[in-house]
Amino acid sequence: MASLRTALALAAGLSAAGAVAQGPATPAARDPADPRAEAPPLVHRSPFATYRVFAGDGPGSWRGVNDEVARIGGWKAYAREAYEASKAAQPAPGGAAPSPAAPQEPGFPKAK
Repeated sequence: MASLRTALALAAGLSAAGAVAQGPATPAARDPADPRAEAPPLVHRSPFATYRVFAGDGPGSWRGVNDEVARIGGWKAYAREAYEASKAAQPAPGGAAPSPAAPQEPGFPKAK
């Protein structure tokens, strides 16, 4: 029984010594309602400080764009891409599919 008390006292002493050795984690928090509290200076950076004027190439040749779409495969190529993307987003067969909601009887909701 005495050895258990000694072990507990030793464990409590070591944990207290570790807490004292760490010191305060952060400086005392400043009260934001205190008008005398120091605050970092405000710095304003305009979002337009790094603005660059758009320098596009301008509108292209509509014939060139139409020829490019025809070369790719027309609207069917875009439809095929969308279909393949939606197919890839579906869960694999045999996976846990969400169960449909239970059918409800027509009319007013039942009172609980």
